[in-house]
Amino acid sequence: MVSLCTVPILARLYTPADYGLVAVYAALVQMLLPLVSLRYPMAIPLPRRDEMALNLFALSGLLTLGVGGLVCVALIFVGPWLLDLFSAQALAPWWFLLPIGLLMAGFSEILNAWATRRRAYQLMAMNSIVAVLVGDGLKLVLGFLGIRPLGLLFGQMANQSGGILRFTQVFFKNFRRIPQVVTRSRLLFIASFYKDYPIYRLPLQIILVFTMQAPLLYTAKFYGIAVSGQLGLALTMLALPISIIGQSIGRAYYAEVAQLGRNRPDQIFSVTVKIQLLLLAASIVPTLGLMFFGPTIFRIAFGSQWETAGHYASLLSIYIFLQFTSSPLMQLLNVYNRQRAFLVMNVVRAVAFIAMCVAVTYFDLSAENYVRIYSLQMVLFYAGSSIYIIYVAYQLKNSRAISSAR
Repeated sequence: MVSLCTVPILARLYTPADYGLVAVYAALVQMLLPLVSLRYPMAIPLPRRDEMALNLFALSGLLTLGVGGLVCVALIFVGPWLLDLFSAQALAPWWFLLPIGLLMAGFSEILNAWATRRRAYQLMAMNSIVAVLVGDGLKLVLGFLGIRPLGLLFGQMANQSGGILRFTQVFFKNFRRIPQVVTRSRLLFIASFYKDYPIYRLPLQIILVFTMQAPLLYTAKFYGIAVSGQLGLALTMLALPISIIGQSIGRAYYAEVAQLGRNRPDQIFSVTVKIQLLLLAASIVPTLGLMFFGPTIFRIAFGSQWETAGHYASLLSIYIFLQFTSSPLMQLLNVYNRQRAFLVMNVVRAVAFIAMCVAVTYFDLSAENYVRIYSLQMVLFYAGSSIYIIYVAYQLKNSRAISSAR
């Protein structure tokens, strides 16, 4: 809600090219983020005992410092080249903000995973609001001072911090036990026990983030940074319900089904269906509004220079609708350790995206047709994902019922 109030002002302070530059920065950070912790933070809510969860927390932190440090060293040599590759030359003097943002995002992810374990949903929601307030406040102040596009960049970094200090303060009593409960043998055990996360979930996450961020990077390289900014604003506004509501529901859903455990698939199936119906009902009206009135809404809200973004939002509305209803349910695959299935799903998605980009480049299609084809591709992916996840929950419920009958 905070961003909905500030974006109309920000869109008049910054140009589409400014938004395109920051979209490239954010995309690069998100694409590098899975490497720093090898996806171990995703397993933090799962152990029954806090002692083992704290070892998993410590392992994630050590990996973030170690691997993140190596990535930072690598960026010393390739950071400016990466920005130049995607038409973001204006950010080349500020390349060092890439590793800083990467480490901040990495520790924020670990702390959010611990908060999910503690079911601190209100705290997570408040931290998200505070991060948005601070980030948008920086964007506004620096924008009014004419510090462009760095105002957007610093605000983006503040958003990525995700309440690191507040999480640390609230859970300090938990973290104070780390020196007593974390041992080398436990770290090795926990790393081995959850090895599916770096083996399957890491490549999966790299592929997943690639397919999520590559559209903006492809647009920046082949259609220009201003067009990437138009698409970036459209995706940002469409993603707000997912980032605010969808992620909160996803975390709550993950915590609940993790608490239920694999031995109660009938209850998990019931919760899964209820969440799916709730998300469908909540998103139908906004989707239809954007589909038919997207350009008009964006022109009125953000100014005439953003009407193209509204047109892109209209084309993407169905895809975002299905992403909103499907993404929270993906957590079920973590509970049942279906990492391979998740990997296969997203490999197919990545291959399809690459094939689409090759075809778009070969036939020299317009940016509008590129967005239209991409939206159709994502509609098929998220519709198939929802059907598969509900099928898995239903199948496990029936298997349990048959076993009980015997």
